[in-house]
Amino acid sequence: MRYTILVVNLGGTSTKVALYENTESFVHETMRHPTDEIVRPLDEQIDFRLEAIRGFLTRNGIDPGSIDMVSARGGLLKPIKGGTYDINDKMVEDLETNRYGKHASNLSGVIADRFREKYGCRAVITDPVVVDELVEEVRLTGLRDIERKSVFHALNQKAIARKYAASIGKSYSDVNVIVSHMGGGITIGAHKKGRVVDVNDGLSGEGPMSPTRTGSLPNGGLARFIIENNLDYDSIYEILTKEGGFISLAGTQDALELEKRAASGDEATQKIFRALAAQIAKEIGSRSAMLEGQVDQIIFTGGLAHSKYLIDLVRPYISFIAPVSVFPGEEEMQALAEGAYRVLTGREEMKTYM
Repeated sequence: MRYTILVVNLGGTSTKVALYENTESFVHETMRHPTDEIVRPLDEQIDFRLEAIRGFLTRNGIDPGSIDMVSARGGLLKPIKGGTYDINDKMVEDLETNRYGKHASNLSGVIADRFREKYGCRAVITDPVVVDELVEEVRLTGLRDIERKSVFHALNQKAIARKYAASIGKSYSDVNVIVSHMGGGITIGAHKKGRVVDVNDGLSGEGPMSPTRTGSLPNGGLARFIIENNLDYDSIYEILTKEGGFISLAGTQDALELEKRAASGDEATQKIFRALAAQIAKEIGSRSAMLEGQVDQIIFTGGLAHSKYLIDLVRPYISFIAPVSVFPGEEEMQALAEGAYRVLTGREEMKTYM
């Protein structure tokens, strides 16, 4: 049977849409929005974003009533297990009220729900960033009031892990892999038989540094920095997540430009890349311990996985653990289509957000 799936992925400045027949994309578009529109509060962006999606369908001669399912990028919700979830009233309420955090991705599920109401199709999300499958022993910290959280590139990490498993004739639930998603933020997950049992919190900047994030810092040094600079929570969070990493050390988040500098012999930039490689390798080593050394593959993905220079710096540290595969870039749209298709075909049971 042939299914028509509409995939919607809303970011801060753009609306990405694509149409799939089963899992094959036949048309897609990224619509950029004017500044005066994207600076509006999120609830005031629903109408123009929905109209943009309708315009995309009209331009491509698609009857909205012919769509079987809308698959939306998951927003900031309460911690949930991985999988594909029906967009229900509880989920929409949490997204509309920004109960667990404010982000443009929250609009994806809300708009998918509006589309479902008008045209009678089904609407789902798959593997949002709040997927939490951590084993209990990695949650506890040495401070009673703070627990480690699972916030990471769940959608792309799980999609790439499934892709690797399929390439060797196995299912995701049959393999142990470490996936390193390297983009504006870097998250490294230990995938044990289909469950991400350990991963760093990429939203808050835990783990390796990245183009915009500081990564984990020495506790004493961070405490002193906050006090000496008289910083409140919002200010230090901005530094940790948006002004750290490459920006703090080199004045730019442009990884390609920095790689060119390093390749041309700039010692200061080479030092940054060597430090980043060591931090990534140490995080991978930590994940291999949580898999008790039983690692089938180490997988690099995300935008920075295009950097052979960086990958080659990391390899010597980790080659003793497991073979390495590189799947550069992101496959979020494809992953959303595949999540919907698994449910439509009965290969995966739809989950309920409660």
